[in-house]
Amino acid sequence: MRRGCLILAGIALSAWAQSAARCDFAAALQHHQQGDLAEAAAGYETCIAGDPTRVDARSNLGAVLVRMGRYEEAIGQYREALRIAPPEVSPNLRLNLALAYYKSFQIPAAAAELEDLNTSQPLNLNIALLLADCRLRLGEFQKAVDAITPLEAAHREDPAVNYVLGMALIRLGRTAEGQVLVDRILSRGESAEGHFLVASAAFSAGDYPAAVKELTRAAALNPDVPSLQSYLGKALLFTGDADGAVEAFHKALAADPNDFDADYYLASILARRGQKQESHALLEHAAQIRPGSPEVQAALAGDFHFDGARGSGGARSDPGIAVGAAAPAIGTLDFSAMDRPTVLVFGSYTCPKLRSSAADLKRIALQYHDRVVFRLVYINEAHGGNAPESEWQSTINEREGIDLPAARTLVEKQEHAALCLRKLELPFALAVDGLDRGAEHAYQAWPSRLYLVGRDGKVAYETRLGELDFHADELERAIRGSLGIR
Repeated sequence: MRRGCLILAGIALSAWAQSAARCDFAAALQHHQQGDLAEAAAGYETCIAGDPTRVDARSNLGAVLVRMGRYEEAIGQYREALRIAPPEVSPNLRLNLALAYYKSFQIPAAAAELEDLNTSQPLNLNIALLLADCRLRLGEFQKAVDAITPLEAAHREDPAVNYVLGMALIRLGRTAEGQVLVDRILSRGESAEGHFLVASAAFSAGDYPAAVKELTRAAALNPDVPSLQSYLGKALLFTGDADGAVEAFHKALAADPNDFDADYYLASILARRGQKQESHALLEHAAQIRPGSPEVQAALAGDFHFDGARGSGGARSDPGIAVGAAAPAIGTLDFSAMDRPTVLVFGSYTCPKLRSSAADLKRIALQYHDRVVFRLVYINEAHGGNAPESEWQSTINEREGIDLPAARTLVEKQEHAALCLRKLELPFALAVDGLDRGAEHAYQAWPSRLYLVGRDGKVAYETRLGELDFHADELERAIRGSLGIR
């Protein structure tokens, strides 16, 4: 937390400091206070060289090294000072050590030190806030709640308390409780933290367009809020803007190299784009941040599967038609007795996820065109239309100048469908959903989706489209299975 980062490193003055004649501690301290860090460090080092038991010199040298960005050296000085310090000095030294870990993004180590401090000083708000923020960064949301809840009643109007606790509750899926804290923050006026919390609630509910809007507002107010760019990257990714997500994840990692989500999702995108070495390096780092992460271990084994349609509780919010169930008819298309398997691709030209999947779909269609029917089922426009869920515009569409309103007539919808096939060069047959959106609703297909229907008229495979959701190798395996090819 920004507030935690502003805690000044304590300068431990002791009686033995005045008795040491081998160094000019007072001069080093003056340089320190005046911001002359190099001279201060040299002075403290001289004192330590003359008397390695100088706790005050080691503590102050640690503070100077932190300000110079030399965190590992600072951590070494604090740890040595703790080893020899009297008990009354240890809590301040331990807090400074925790801050050095925190600022160097060694969050597990910072959390361990802060946990001990929080146990011995349960009413210290700064310690509790720092500890809760560390737990948030580690994905340990219940532990974040446990750290800050005891102090909530006494600090109801503290924005930092409301922000950290609200974020933890929302990440746990306890959105209604988190909303109370969101409202407290918003009642104080517009802030980056307030918009971030609203975005988090929208994200947890699967409303990624709303999350993008709120996160963009938050970033405009303060782009340095911890984890904001990482959240924005995920929201952009789930709305189909993988390029925008890459940019946001790079910003997140520039601010915090140990941002787990930025590491993992950027690795996912890079792996899909063939940048295997860069992807693997990010995954290895993510594994160091959260050693027990099952998704990272799966990704290291080559399985990057994740489902952007899952809510915070892990269940898919739109499971679609289950594999093995009968595929509903689409107009006059009856799949109950087909002579060939059929790949149904639902989407619209304004859907970035359809466009990002088009190259693989075209390749597979050309490979199996004589044995499998490929059909584009054109549904309502994903963006820029007049349906409630399509009133927002995609960031990638804005960059690419794609703006196609929802069709007002069936003829217009047919024209949009023909435009889509032509622009994406898809060698597909075409079916246009009616203005009542019957096929779209029957297949839970908006904004884009793919089904493989076997010759028996039953769904053999289904997936969402998009750079990370759609796996061409899976579709090909499913097609070969439907054709009886091993």
